[in-house]
Amino acid sequence: MADQFRFSPNRRNIAKALTSPGTKRVIEEKTREIEAAARAAAEPDAGLFRTDITEEPTRVRGAVIGDYGTSDPEESRRALLRGLEDGRT
Repeated sequence: MADQFRFSPNRRNIAKALTSPGTKRVIEEKTREIEAAARAAAEPDAGLFRTDITEEPTRVRGAVIGDYGTSDPEESRRALLRGLEDGRT
């Protein structure tokens, strides 16, 4: 009979990794890359995105928020999706 493998995460080390300076740096870098790619993918007169990097006690998170240069939510969504696709490396 095969041995059963049971994964038990070390929550303390995971929490430490989620709030480490290196993790914050990577999240901020990737978020800004996605923002730049989304801006480049937007319509010529659009491309007004906002980047939000938040450091909380238990995690760091980054977000690229909407294209404020267009009133068309579908165009904003398409630019964000193209930015995400172009930001993948």
